[in-house]
Order: sequence, then structure tokens, then C-alpha cells
Amino acid sequence: MNRRFFIKSLLFFLSSISFKIFPQNKKQVSFDYSVASGDPTNSHIILWTKITANNLIDVEVDWELSDDISFRNIISSGSSIAKLMNNHTVKVDAEIPLEYNAQKVYYRFISQGLISDVGTTSTLPLRNPEKFNIAFCSCSNYPAGYFNAYKEMAMDKDVDLVLHLGDYLYEYSRKGYASSDAKEMGRVVNPPNEIVSLDDYRQRYATYRSDKDLQQLHKSKPMIAVWDDHEITNDTWKEGAQNHNENEGLFEDRKDNAIRAYYEWMPIREKQERDKIWRSFSIGNLVNLMMLDTRLYGREKQLQINSYIKDKVLDKEKYKQDLQKPRDLLGNEQLKWVSKRIDKEYRWSIFGQQLLIGPKYLPGIFKSERLSSSRSYLAKQLAGEKLPTNTDQWDGYPAEREKFYEIISKSQSNVILAGDSHNSWFSNLYDKNYNFVGVEVGAPAISSPSFVDTFGEQTKIVEEAFIEENKDLIWVNGRNKGYVSLNITEEYIDVSFKYVSTVKSRDYKAEQTSFFRVEHSKPFLS
Repeated sequence: MNRRFFIKSLLFFLSSISFKIFPQNKKQVSFDYSVASGDPTNSHIILWTKITANNLIDVEVDWELSDDISFRNIISSGSSIAKLMNNHTVKVDAEIPLEYNAQKVYYRFISQGLISDVGTTSTLPLRNPEKFNIAFCSCSNYPAGYFNAYKEMAMDKDVDLVLHLGDYLYEYSRKGYASSDAKEMGRVVNPPNEIVSLDDYRQRYATYRSDKDLQQLHKSKPMIAVWDDHEITNDTWKEGAQNHNENEGLFEDRKDNAIRAYYEWMPIREKQERDKIWRSFSIGNLVNLMMLDTRLYGREKQLQINSYIKDKVLDKEKYKQDLQKPRDLLGNEQLKWVSKRIDKEYRWSIFGQQLLIGPKYLPGIFKSERLSSSRSYLAKQLAGEKLPTNTDQWDGYPAEREKFYEIISKSQSNVILAGDSHNSWFSNLYDKNYNFVGVEVGAPAISSPSFVDTFGEQTKIVEEAFIEENKDLIWVNGRNKGYVSLNITEEYIDVSFKYVSTVKSRDYKAEQTSFFRVEHSKPFLS
């Protein structure tokens, strides 16, 4: 053995010993996406986190629940595995002893000596609470603006539970919808392309969950969520979507990728059939909360208004006839489930779902050239005609709406929540025979464009015109972004629309501009 080879071998040997005795200080894991909780029952809660692992296939993760923030008294604990095949996400269906029912508890994850953020959560009340507060929201477009409304929800001490009614993220490319200010605001999404593959969806969730305001919301409140179309792609129905073409592969594959990523990243309880996302929750006998899927499982394809146009003239009679034909939105299986779930023992039935359900007809003012869009000829023909303009909403499925109304009429008192529209709405609901069914509360967007982004200073005029055209519509606001708070008691629900002054800057003010009291089983009287 020559001298050079001996020295080289010795150095290699010494370096290997040094590495074993003095391990490199490189972090093997991290909790870059904080923690979350969701789908609470009277005794269980889903706890979520994600491990960022450096070259590790599977990672062991411990979890702890405590009744104090210092974790001196552990009330429940266990271990799980952050698996590579699940994008290193972790979900635990943790049991919380009944003695801590509906009380604030603390949770955290531990891996390789590293401790995650501490989250707070609670189970749903087993017995009737004197009051219970639910906040709900939808339509959070990352490149469109900051999540200031999420920050406000996180800080709202009255909120016991958050519902997210969908469009938690958007699928478009960096040059797509509502992205014009993204670079300036530091809100550029990954990947840069429209998301189609499983890795695409995972990256997009990672972008959204890197937002500190969204992280704060998740770690401060339990969330119950359902998807809408943009978690898959725009105007999705069960076998396709407006924003999907054959160059993007099979729609079924894209849908499967989206659903898999959704279950990985959201604090939602696993189901044997993941596409059947509808489920229910009980808040004592005060609230029967039913989360529905009006988007993916049962929905038949939306009617395409453009197919009724020839030479820029709408065939109104044909359009009206086809609208009345039975077409699935919830679908028979889900309708049967709702029917079985309706129970008069509950004081309130609250439905968390995606779409505006009450009729929303285009007012006559849209005949005006100044309010018409690029499809002005269509707007002018539909304006003031009592014909649906958005067939993606319940308006496009009126026969199914009547079936749903008939089923829920067996409840004591109904409140139907809606997302998707980006604007705030408050309506009384009546069936075709003008029997009172319940009230509708539509959430504003967290950040997505609303009326004001189209109509500017004329937005107030548009709002007033919608109220005048739609007799059961009490109020609409298309100017502000935010969320809705429901303060629920035995006799009434106080509905508060809570807004932020801007989503284009982190320097904003919190505003509460509208309040409605819904009395049990009664229409709202303005």
C-alpha cells in the first residue's frame, strides 16, 4: 500500500467516524404547513399535519392532546406514520374523553425531536348549548389577494366552528383567472401551469397552505369542509367540466388526482368511497348540520345557454322547456340520504353546500349597454325575463330544487348556506306553491373577484336592481370580501356579514356592515 493511498483511506475512515459521532446538524424533518383540525364529533376530532422530509420515505410522528397549552396534562396521545405515498401528510382520528366535551383543548405533533405549532380545537357539544357560533366562507383565490378574512376569522373569539363551502383553491395557471396583481403582491402560485396531475394538485395545496393567515385559521378553529368546482376544475359535473379538454387526459383521472390530494391536505375524515363527501354533524339537538355535494357525485351536465342561440337570438321557449325537465344535481342517492337524516328533534337544520339555491334573475337594468358584458346580446335578452342566467347554480336544476324543498320541509326550521358566487346574499326561500321553506345565506368571497371588480362604482345600482327584480331576495352585497357568522340559539340565529376593507394589501380594516336576525321557522321580514 503506497503512502498516498494510505493517507486517502485514513482520511475517509476518520470522516466516516466523525459523521457518526458528530452527526450533521441538517434538519431531517420540518412542519412547514403548521397543523389543522376538522370534522369534529361529540368524541372525536381529525388532527392534521404535514411533514417536510429530506430524503426520508416514511416518518414516524407522535401526537398529543392536552387541556393546557404547556402540555402538563396529556389527555390523549398516540403515534402515526407520515407516508411518502400520502405526500407525508398525517391524519389522526383522535378520541377526546367526554369529560372534555365541547371544551377547548390543545394539540401538537412531534417527530425526531421537533415539535409542531400548537393548535386549539374542540368537539361538538353533546348537549344543547345556550348558543353556538358557526362561521362560513368560500372562494379563496391565492393570486387574487391576501387572505385577510381568514385572519379575521382566526381572531374571532365567538367562532366555535368554521365551514368552508368550497373553492378552497383554484386550478388555473399563473396567467389565469384573477392573477393580474399576483406578482406585485408576492402571490404567485406553484406549479406555474394549470393543475392536472396528482403532483400538480399537491403543489397547489402547498402554495395555499404556506399562507400564514390560512395556517392561523386552521390551527385556531376546527373546520368542516366540502369541495366545489375549482378543487377539481371550473364548472365540474360528474363526467366532465368546462375547463377540461382531451389534451389534458381523461377527466376521470384528473378528478381522482384532485380528490386524492383533497383528502391528503384537508382535515377531513376518511370515507370508504371518497367521492361521496356528504356527511352530517350534530350540535346537541340544537343543530342538525348537513354538508352536501352539489358539484361532483350526482350532477348532470349544466345546460349550455349558448346552445339555444342562433344568429344572436335566444330560443327562450326551448330553453324554458328544457329547464323544467328532471335533471340530477344532488342525485337520488344523496336525496335519499338527506330524507333519512331529516329529524324534527333538531331545532335547526343547517345545510352547508356550494350553490345559491333561491332564484336569481338578471334585472332589466342589464339591457343597458353600460352594464352589459362581452355577451351583451345575451344579457339584453335574459334581462327582466325571469329566466336563469347561471345554469351552474340551482337555477339550472329547478325540478331537483323542488324535490329538495319537499324533503327539507319536514324539518323544524331550515337555513341553507351557499358559497361559489363571490357575493353576499340573504333571501327567503319558497317552493313553487309559495310555501315558506327556509332562508338562504350566501357567503362573500375570501379574495375572489365579485360584482365590484366588474361594475366598479355602478355596483350599488346593480345590487338594488337585483333586489327589485327578485321578490324573495332581501339583500345583496357585491362590494366586500369576508365571511359570515351565525350565532345560533333556540329561538333565533343572528346572521352577521363580516368584511375586510381590502384584499390587495395586508394593511386593512375589519368592517361589519350587515346583520339579520332569523327567527325560528319564520320568513325574514325586512
